[in-house]
Amino acid sequence: MKRDGFTLIELVMVLTVVFILAAVGAWRISGMREEARTVAQSDALATVQRMQALADMEGLPVTANDTLGRVLELQVRLASKGHYYYQINPTNLAAQVAYDPTTQQWMRL
Repeated sequence: MKRDGFTLIELVMVLTVVFILAAVGAWRISGMREEARTVAQSDALATVQRMQALADMEGLPVTANDTLGRVLELQVRLASKGHYYYQINPTNLAAQVAYDPTTQQWMRL
């Protein structure tokens, strides 16, 4: 009599290997997600610092003290001088960086 199919032990072993691989993959993806968030925050911080430096070089006054207002004001004032390449989503940017009016510095959240 010829057997067709797999035994129960073979199926359990294959499923165990698949679950282990899935767990390792999920663990790696969660680490990559955190790394991507850190890189995005660093990029956002560098962007607003470049915007602020350019506004300072152009002599543009920026008066807003809250993060979102300052990003919007920087964007509008730079665009008025022809710097249109800083057209970014200010809400996403404000969720990643903060402006401290006492030290007048930008920082990552």
